[in-house]
Amino acid sequence: MPMTLQKRLFLLAILVLLSLVPSFLLAKERLVSVNFWPFFHYLSDTKEGDSEIEGLGPFFYWKKDVDQKEWGLRPLFYWTGNESDSLGRLEFLYPFGKVEVKEGDTKGYLFPLSTYREQEFYGKKKWDFQFFPFFIGENEKGEDYYGLFPVFGTLLDRYGKDEIRFFLWPLYGESTSDGDWTTDVLWPFFSFTGGEKKKGFRVWPFYGEKEEFGVSRSEFVLWPIFFNKTKNLDTEDPIKEWAIFPFYVSKESNYFESETYLWPLFTHAKEQRSGFEQWDLPWPLFRIFKGENLYGIRFFIIYGYKEKGDSRRIYVFYPFFGYDEDRVNEIEEKTYRILFSRIRTIDGDQGIQKGRSYRIWPLFDYDIEESGDETFNTFYLLPFKEKGLERNMFPLFHFYRWGKDPQGNISSSLFWGLYRRIRKEGLDYWEVAHLIGVKKEPEGKTLSLFKGLFRYKKEGETSEIRLFYIPFRMREGSS
Repeated sequence: MPMTLQKRLFLLAILVLLSLVPSFLLAKERLVSVNFWPFFHYLSDTKEGDSEIEGLGPFFYWKKDVDQKEWGLRPLFYWTGNESDSLGRLEFLYPFGKVEVKEGDTKGYLFPLSTYREQEFYGKKKWDFQFFPFFIGENEKGEDYYGLFPVFGTLLDRYGKDEIRFFLWPLYGESTSDGDWTTDVLWPFFSFTGGEKKKGFRVWPFYGEKEEFGVSRSEFVLWPIFFNKTKNLDTEDPIKEWAIFPFYVSKESNYFESETYLWPLFTHAKEQRSGFEQWDLPWPLFRIFKGENLYGIRFFIIYGYKEKGDSRRIYVFYPFFGYDEDRVNEIEEKTYRILFSRIRTIDGDQGIQKGRSYRIWPLFDYDIEESGDETFNTFYLLPFKEKGLERNMFPLFHFYRWGKDPQGNISSSLFWGLYRRIRKEGLDYWEVAHLIGVKKEPEGKTLSLFKGLFRYKKEGETSEIRLFYIPFRMREGSS
């Protein structure tokens, strides 16, 4: 006769209650583990105050230590809170969404539609919110602005301008900055600039001129064919550039000169003070350059070499092979790349190791940090590191993880917690799901089967066996 739904629920309730018994029995021990892999796993170190929960393998995660709390439902969202750093961060559908509060400043985004930012400077706050095509905000002076792009709108203290106004953009727009103003009609075709420091106009692409008094001036005719620019007029080394593009381009100053013929076929540049000299024949296929403590050559993606001071860069059939070498303040860093795989070494004075990184993409990634932290992960999803992805996405693919901290504490996990091992000072513990667990401590060792249905524990000359949670004590030897 088939089992009814009520009977199934009743048996499930009994199973859950029985499985919780070991957690009460172990409540006074240092390490507490409640394991129903892959549905639920609770692990707590009562000595260090660390606790974590995993559910459905890597999908649900919760962790708490002395300073930080974090929990998430991967890959939907992940929350991190750190009291010492005054940090609160929520990532959702990462990398498309994120909200972060740190030291009183708030910023967030939902790519590509929405952004939010709130900041405080010297006791004054400013904020802005955008949900395309709407936007609204307030500057440090307490002045409000808002708009509906591209219909109408006003922006204050944004994009390097004091004020920006637009109506049916690109039909009409105007901006002001430091006493100067610019008006655009049918941008980019018609533009007019004036004010205390600047003047100019543009009828693109036929003719335009612009001048920043005492600093720069420029003009063009039939852009980009004819143009003439002069900048840095307020310095001892003004730069003048003019062109009949692409036939000839000239750029020169008191110490620098560059000429281009039939761009991009030939370009030659020279700087007198540093001795820098460069040839492009043609760009970007072939380049050679030299200078004080500088030399380099590049032949498209086939071969490239650059040496500058104590740094070197080499590539062959980019991105197939690459090599970087840097030396700064007795610290030497070397990086070897083959496609998306990478080996990096960091050494200090007298060859002292500062760090190591081995990434054989997509098989594994192994890092040794200068702090002494070590991590090993299998199946590294992307050929680069990004902390947000390491919280939200990468654990879904790391079927084996191993880590070691500067104090020598080691933790490892296989198949998202099916096998788990923890080694700390005074503790060595491993378990396979809810089937078997072994714990070794200075005072003794413990073997547990089926989460305590059978349990053997030995401390000194005293042994204890629990069968269905009923204890039987034994004493070995004689006193």
